[in-house]
Amino acid sequence: MASVETSLDSTVARSQLALEGLEEPLQVFTLGNRRGTQVQLADLGASLLSVHTADRNGRRGNILLTYGDPSHWLDNSWFLGVTVGRVANRIGRARFPLGEGEVQLPVNDGENHLHGGPQGLGTRRWSASPGPGAAVTFRCESADGDGGYPGRVEAELTYRLSEEDELTLEYRARSDCRTPISLTNHAYWNLAAGGSILDHELQINAAQYLELDSGLVPTGQLLNVDSTALDFRRPKPIGRDIDRQPGGYDNYWVVERTGDKALKSIASLWDPLSGRRLEVISSEPGVQFYSGNFLDGTRNRADGSPMAHRSGLCLETHGFPDAPNHSEFPSVMLEAGEEYRQTTIYRFSAK
Repeated sequence: MASVETSLDSTVARSQLALEGLEEPLQVFTLGNRRGTQVQLADLGASLLSVHTADRNGRRGNILLTYGDPSHWLDNSWFLGVTVGRVANRIGRARFPLGEGEVQLPVNDGENHLHGGPQGLGTRRWSASPGPGAAVTFRCESADGDGGYPGRVEAELTYRLSEEDELTLEYRARSDCRTPISLTNHAYWNLAAGGSILDHELQINAAQYLELDSGLVPTGQLLNVDSTALDFRRPKPIGRDIDRQPGGYDNYWVVERTGDKALKSIASLWDPLSGRRLEVISSEPGVQFYSGNFLDGTRNRADGSPMAHRSGLCLETHGFPDAPNHSEFPSVMLEAGEEYRQTTIYRFSAK
């Protein structure tokens, strides 16, 4: 493993990380601003590798789970930090109707298809173009039939870090035929930069969530959060009700149902220990909150501590899960020649 860094300008630096199993070194980019916030990205999966921000006392720490052994990025079964797709979340029974027929996808989650399958976009090398400013644009071409999906797709993702400590992710995609597209980032957040996320306080601006079957696939029913463990309309510690939710949280909250692409406040996460806050703003209709239920401590973080059960959480903004199988859900189908657009903003602060 070797790293060579070159400065592109005052806000972007590029380095290369040679890993056994990769013909070409990993391309790594570091975005920075005058507040000292640093965001590290990689071309493998157009990934978000690390985010270093200050706590209430000005001490900086990495608020993402980051593999201590870089070789684990090549066997990333937890989807740490990658761009997942072509369709994020689950597609039930790994198939969906299209036209007069049915599309069969590879299975990688029980009998279901998860996050684009075993060879989804998160496993691909994306081309990268730094700048202008503290920004990098990643591009990926996905051939017709890639991962079982119809249509040739050109996908693009721009990361941009502002001086106001906002990290904006702007997704774009086009296809040459009708096909589903629903992208997201699968970063695991821990605002304390260590330990558990159970004391983090979470607010989700949603009164409804999707009912799931035993395979965590939506049934099609929307349920109210009233008097349930999934009521996060007011901030509360994640650990308060987690034992009331079998297996922990791995659910989709519905913020709005119209398919409106206006930016809206989705969620807010606060760590009382460090004072760090993360606000999630997005054009998407809802969010999948996953409480790190399958993290098992078999891999370590960059600081050497184990990625233990519930040591990180995901707030994945994307379209409704299994939408291609539910005509009553907002559509995730992209028509030929049209453009898929998605924007998500992570706003960092401390108090």
